[in-house]
Amino acid sequence: MESDTPKMQTILHRIEALEKENTRLRRVAVVFALLGVIVLGMAQAKPKPLAIEAEQLVIRDGRGRARVTIGTPASGGAAVGLSPDEPAIWITDEKGQDRAILSSDGLRFADEKGKRLATYSATAAR
Repeated sequence: MESDTPKMQTILHRIEALEKENTRLRRVAVVFALLGVIVLGMAQAKPKPLAIEAEQLVIRDGRGRARVTIGTPASGGAAVGLSPDEPAIWITDEKGQDRAILSSDGLRFADEKGKRLATYSATAAR
């Protein structure tokens, strides 16, 4: 039995050493896992700024009537004197009549029947 006691102590010392090594390995694994998560978080692409894209933007009043339209004549309907792809802003009265049109070449105003009242044109400075 006396010969068994030193063997048991040796086994106990080896078990203690293995437990300490196991604890160290677990700590190292946790540190590497955290580093991996941090690196992946930093590697994510930066989010793009949000944008709204549309061919036409229509602002309606409380009764559902279009009052302001932003678009091009091709997307918003015919507009006299405008190219189909020219961006413009239409302001419409309660009867659906265009009363003002702002485009890249000027500003047009019309009466309640659609007759031109005034036109302010922009010309390039020379």
